[in-house]
Amino acid sequence: MKRMLFFALCLVMILSACAPKATVPPTEESTPTTEATPTATVIPTPTSPFNYDPSVPFDTKVSSETEQDGVTVVDLTYATHDPDFSTITGGRTVAYLVKPHGDGPFAGVVYMHWLGPVSANRSEYLDEAVALAQHGVVSLLPQGYFPWMAAPKGTETDRPLIIGQVIELRRAFDFLLAQPGVDPDRLGYVGHDYGAVYGGILAGVDRRAKTYVLIAGVPSFASWIAFFVTNNSNTASERYLPFVQDIDPVQFVPNAAPASLFFQFGKNDASVTESLANQYYAAASEPKKIEWYDDLHDMHTDPVRQAHQAWLIDQLNLAP
Repeated sequence: MKRMLFFALCLVMILSACAPKATVPPTEESTPTTEATPTATVIPTPTSPFNYDPSVPFDTKVSSETEQDGVTVVDLTYATHDPDFSTITGGRTVAYLVKPHGDGPFAGVVYMHWLGPVSANRSEYLDEAVALAQHGVVSLLPQGYFPWMAAPKGTETDRPLIIGQVIELRRAFDFLLAQPGVDPDRLGYVGHDYGAVYGGILAGVDRRAKTYVLIAGVPSFASWIAFFVTNNSNTASERYLPFVQDIDPVQFVPNAAPASLFFQFGKNDASVTESLANQYYAAASEPKKIEWYDDLHDMHTDPVRQAHQAWLIDQLNLAP
């Protein structure tokens, strides 16, 4: 009897040794709390020029952190999607992160500034971001690279820089969503001038934002190339169009739905004609809204700002 039990036990041990071992899934590496990690993003079709690797680490570096009106303003940099992009800043995006106190949930807004004579940098909407933080918004205000730091040449060499800038704005959404308490269902975007041009592309490429505010933008990069390369606007635009036509905002803004779009234009804007403004608006998908103001191209008056702040409060369901 004892011998039978012994053989039975041996048989069990042999069968156990031969049986396939259960696979234990690898554990995820922990991420330091000081490092914001990109969230997975919905990548468009494989042929899209705006594909990118959302897993590239941010390598966030904080320059300063201050308190303003009960809101935290962080001056920081993070790695671009490609180290060869934004070479002037060493392959890093410079930005302000503005965040309210508390645990959330918070809405999130990306602000993209204009290319103009005053405040043509990430500080353009800093005061507005501080004000919206008191309504429960975390804002990211990145510094643009093209054409803000690298001037257009009016040739095909501009094309990869345009594509790279769009990707960096997609990455701005990644960075924003990596912040504690940011609600992925309440994202918005505000862009002025070139910020509004890029916003039209972003609206059709990236599905994460719920609403877009596009201020004094144009439907094509060719519309403004004459300001950089020649005084003959017609010739410059015609030459430039083949390089940018397929990546112009007018090609993507028709696919913005279900995101809502709020277009703001100045009646006295010498840089954006009524015809261009209406072309941009007409191409956009519903739901959308357009408003005109007695403004020049800078669009910094109270009526303009109050209107799009009210729009964001409504569209993102912000605290009163």
